[in-house]
Amino acid sequence: MELITYKTIYPRAWLSLLCMLVIEAILLRDGIYDKNGIWKYSLIALLTYILVYIVFLIWRLFFTKPSITLASDHVISTKHQRYDASQIECIYVNYRRIGIKLYGKRLVPMDLCFYFQRGQESAGVEAVHEWAARNDKEIKHRFFQTLA
Repeated sequence: MELITYKTIYPRAWLSLLCMLVIEAILLRDGIYDKNGIWKYSLIALLTYILVYIVFLIWRLFFTKPSITLASDHVISTKHQRYDASQIECIYVNYRRIGIKLYGKRLVPMDLCFYFQRGQESAGVEAVHEWAARNDKEIKHRFFQTLA
């Protein structure tokens, strides 16, 4: 059984981190002035939630090493979950982002949506094409949505 593992990057993680930092700063700046009652407590709850999400994104970016493993008849996702070829409907490619769509699902699961790291990009894309051809899966070059 041939196992090929490629290092990947979480899609949009830096963009999400930047957006959450901006939202946190704006809400914190506006929340300091003239907020009373229920609005103030709602704002504190929202700021706490965003702060926890920012910490999660930082942990995910710097302390995890996501990878995708392509075996002869299955895929092991970035969350180390195994998906057999019979569970996979097709593979979406949108620019550099790749998503593996499962049967019966409208959206691509987040652990099956990834970018290859720069050094492995061409080899990774070629391996995905070979895997799809070997398992008779269609590759569609189009935009796709993910399920977070």
